[in-house]
Amino acid sequence: SMCVAKDADFAIAYRKSELGRQNEAATKEAMQIPEGYVPPVFASEYGIPVSAQFPVIARRMFINYWRGPSYNVARGMVSIIVALIMGSCYTQERPEAVKFYSRVLGRVGLFFLDTFFLGIIFFSAALQQMAIERAAYYRERASRMYHPFPYVLSFGVAETPYLLFFAFLHVSILWSVVDFYPGYDRFLFYVGYYLLYVSFTTFYAQCLVAALPDAGTAQILGNAFLTLTSNVSGFSITPDKIPDHWIFTYWISPIHYSLEGMVVTQFHGADQEIRDQPGNPTVGRFTSSHDSDSHFGGFFTYSHRFQNILILALICTFWRVGTLYALTFINYTTR
Repeated sequence: SMCVAKDADFAIAYRKSELGRQNEAATKEAMQIPEGYVPPVFASEYGIPVSAQFPVIARRMFINYWRGPSYNVARGMVSIIVALIMGSCYTQERPEAVKFYSRVLGRVGLFFLDTFFLGIIFFSAALQQMAIERAAYYRERASRMYHPFPYVLSFGVAETPYLLFFAFLHVSILWSVVDFYPGYDRFLFYVGYYLLYVSFTTFYAQCLVAALPDAGTAQILGNAFLTLTSNVSGFSITPDKIPDHWIFTYWISPIHYSLEGMVVTQFHGADQEIRDQPGNPTVGRFTSSHDSDSHFGGFFTYSHRFQNILILALICTFWRVGTLYALTFINYTTR
C-alpha cells in the first residue's frame, strides 16, 4: 500500500483518507457563522484598566532591576572608581587650590569632566539595557498585554532609586576627597545637578533605542550629540566667545545647565582673590557674576541656579515623552 512505500507522502494519504475527509468537513462547518450570532464586545482593549496595569508592571520592573545586577553593579563600581580617580587629582586644599586663574579653571574642569564622563558611562549602559527590554516589549505589545504609558512610566520609576543612590554615592566620595567649599546647600545643589545630568543621559539613551532600528545606530547618534554639545557648554569655549550663529547650541546643550549650576553654587560668595588676574577679583565674582568681564562673560550667574534645575527636569521629561511616543507608534519588528 501507499503508506508502506518508501516514497510515501503521508499528507496526501491523510487527505484522501476517510478521517481526513471527515475532519475537513467538520472544519468547514465550524467556520460557518450561525444566524443571529453577535460578536463579543469588550469595554477595553486590555484585560485590566490602564490604571491597574501600572502597579503590576512597576513591580515587574523593580524585580528585573534587582535580579539583573550586572547593569547596576557596573554603574555603581564606575561611580566609585571615577570619584576616587577624579578626587585624587584635586587634593590641594583651599585657599591655595583657588589662588590662581589656572587652579580655578582646574576646579571648573573637575565639575565638567567628572559629570560628562559619568554621563557617557550611564548613556552606554542604558543603551544595552533598553535594547534587551525592547525585544521583550515588542512581543508583549503584540499580544496586547498592556498600554505603552504604564510601561514607560514604570521604567522611569524603577530607574530613579538607582540613579539617586549612585548620585549620592559618587558625590559623597568626591566631596570626601576634594576640598570643596563647605555647606549642605552646596552639596545638595551639586548632587542635584549631577543627578539630573546622568538621568538625562539615561533617559536619552532609552528614547534613542526605542526610536531607532538598533542600539548601534543609537550609540553613534547619541554620542555625537553629547560630544558636540559638550564643546559648547561653556567650558571649552566660554559663552561670550561662541559665534552668534552658533550660540543656539549653547542653549540646547544639557551639560551647560549642570556645569553652570555647579560652578555658581560652588563659587558664589567665595572671597578668595585670584592673584594673577587684573584687579585681583574674588573667585565668586570671577565665576558667577553678571559682569561682562567675568570669566564666563556674565552668562554664568547665581540667579540661574533654580532655573537650570527646572530646565534639566524638563529635558528629562521631554525624553521620557519621546520614549512613550516611540514605543507607541514605532515598531521595528520583522517577520
